[in-house]
Amino acid sequence: MEQTISIEDKRAFLKWFLRHYQLKNRECVWLLNYILSDNQLINILRFVDTITDCPRAMMISEKRSQASPFMYRKGTVETDQPEKAFHDLRLDTVEPIYVKLIFPDSSRSSEYVCVLEDNPYALKQLQQTYHQIADRILHEAMRDFQIQKLYEAIDQALDRRDEVAFYQLVAKWRDISQQ
Repeated sequence: MEQTISIEDKRAFLKWFLRHYQLKNRECVWLLNYILSDNQLINILRFVDTITDCPRAMMISEKRSQASPFMYRKGTVETDQPEKAFHDLRLDTVEPIYVKLIFPDSSRSSEYVCVLEDNPYALKQLQQTYHQIADRILHEAMRDFQIQKLYEAIDQALDRRDEVAFYQLVAKWRDISQQ
């Protein structure tokens, strides 16, 4: 599901953030002010809770946080220098930038929550995890079903006093039980 946060809402949030929080790195303030001056850059910002697996991501920390001051990643290249991010932003004003801001009580900030969007890359990872879990559950259910059917067949072999079938079925049961 594509979320749409208006440029005005993003701009208002960034101004609020800069007024209320002091950043660890002064260049980050300069970078955010540059972004504020360009509607196209504000438009491609996507504020997210996690920047996991995002092809283009930025993380900025408030002064009191324990996190690193700044991180910018594009593809496999990562930097802690806002100047390099600035140059990349100037060159590419189309590809979305997923931004995580680290500041006290961010999860309780109504201003921040209003501009938060889902990280589609984290959702893909979550879908893969659920797929793996579903496969495992299906495999276990099929194994349990096979074991139940073998129990029934073993009981029938005992009722018929069929020693050969009994030993064959027990061997199959052992193989399946050990998987």
